[in-house]
Amino acid sequence: MTKYETTFILDPGLDETRVNEEVEKVSQWIKGLGGEVLEVQRWGKRRLAYEINRRRDGVYTLMLYQGPGPIVKELERRFRLNESVLRSLTVLHVPPELTQPQVDAETVAAAEEADE
Repeated sequence: MTKYETTFILDPGLDETRVNEEVEKVSQWIKGLGGEVLEVQRWGKRRLAYEINRRRDGVYTLMLYQGPGPIVKELERRFRLNESVLRSLTVLHVPPELTQPQVDAETVAAAEEADE
């Protein structure tokens, strides 16, 4: 199964209980579609870069999960139908160690010799 990261922004007018219900609803969608939720990060209310539906703020949530390929398309469809969701973005999860540049000892030694 492939790992994905989905970030979604909820309407800032929702109270804390409703935000929790929406996050739980998304978790249930993922489980119902054959996926597994690995991590949920609630970033809270933040300022948007630009206005969305006359809103200046939004409640951000990031979910890390794994599942089959069709899960992403179905989640995006459900986000579009949910009026509480202002925006969503899903990307493939790339572990941090793969995004860091790999430098081997020979390259470092050669660079140090060139500096001398």
